[in-house]
Amino acid sequence: MGQALTRVALAVAALAFCAGCGGAGSPASSAGSPASSAGSPASSAGSPVSSAGSSEANGAASPVTCDMRPRTPPGEATSWTHPAQSFYSPSDQDIPTRASLDHLLVKDDALVIEYSARLPAASLRALRDWTYLQTATVAVPGDDSAAVRAVIASTELVCDGVDTVQLSELARSRALGQVGGHGDAG
Repeated sequence: MGQALTRVALAVAALAFCAGCGGAGSPASSAGSPASSAGSPASSAGSPVSSAGSSEANGAASPVTCDMRPRTPPGEATSWTHPAQSFYSPSDQDIPTRASLDHLLVKDDALVIEYSARLPAASLRALRDWTYLQTATVAVPGDDSAAVRAVIASTELVCDGVDTVQLSELARSRALGQVGGHGDAG
């Protein structure tokens, strides 16, 4: 019970803290665009859905803008390994391969997050803390084309900063517990 309360406290702290993550003045937010919505569903027409409402943490609108769009699941990887941890920093030597990340998406119904190493340190800490509170989630450094790119097999969320509310919405949209056994490595 104590661990569950600690996790809840950390999650609340991360949400409250992240109201300023990627905001104006940080490298993650170059557009200074409007606040984003926590509950925008993916468009069934296949076009991106830009978040229009506001993710609220600590009573303030999030300065992070996200676009959610449907995606085609990757094919099954033939050679993969399960990651040893949930968050990988740019200096880690054992960052999962693309094949391993694709396996997580297809066979483990995981949430895979690729983040820009240029995110402010506070945003990276918030993302790391949030990631460790999740089930079947792994975050790895990616290219700098987006501050945060989060994907599940069928959906992609691209953000100009860290918004744990929208990441949580994407994580909740998975059908956890519905994957079959598949061994430890391919």
